[in-house]
Amino acid sequence: MTKCIAIDTSTRRFCLGVKNSSDYFDRSVDESTDHAKEIFKRIDDALKLADTSIEELDFLAVGIGPGRFSGLRVSISAIKSISYVLNIPIVAISSLEIIAREMMHKNNKEKAILIEDAGRGNLYLGSYAFENQEFIRLSDDRVVNIDEIEISGIDALIAGSGIIRYPDIKIDSKSLLNQSGEEYLNSRTMIDHALEQFNKGNTIDCMNLKPNYLFDEVAN
Repeated sequence: MTKCIAIDTSTRRFCLGVKNSSDYFDRSVDESTDHAKEIFKRIDDALKLADTSIEELDFLAVGIGPGRFSGLRVSISAIKSISYVLNIPIVAISSLEIIAREMMHKNNKEKAILIEDAGRGNLYLGSYAFENQEFIRLSDDRVVNIDEIEISGIDALIAGSGIIRYPDIKIDSKSLLNQSGEEYLNSRTMIDHALEQFNKGNTIDCMNLKPNYLFDEVAN
């Protein structure tokens, strides 16, 4: 009888969903120009659609990036506030993981490399797989320069907005998908992924919730 809310604002897509027992309710908005506008109203509307209240939630799921700086702050600030006031645990999830999981499911692939545009010649890079029916991260999410990318001989789905913006990236693959990640940002997939983590006890409190910008890696 789990109840939760999931939100990700790392891309232009405002991803928002609620789970009430076995039912899922999606209130996502494509091409959102202002994630901060009426965010609490959108959350309230989603909860009403699911016929539940914020006080009844077992946990809050939020995508922590990497992604747009201003966008990430919106959802993380909202989730922090709710968690602080009501003492609800948080499941923090890589936004790239959410996208990759849905992308692999839709394209029937067991491995994926996600390459998302990070601006100024940089790319967000994440690699994932399903092993023994479990979704796993093959390496930590990271940010790299376009000149550092060279992929060949890998049996994996390779996709993301980075491929679209930089078509001359050195990639040799028969499983190249010219689609941006945000097209696969799905609230139900996010909820299911977060529920797995919640059931394993992988939660944090509001004081430990932070966005994963990744750009410190470039500076270092």
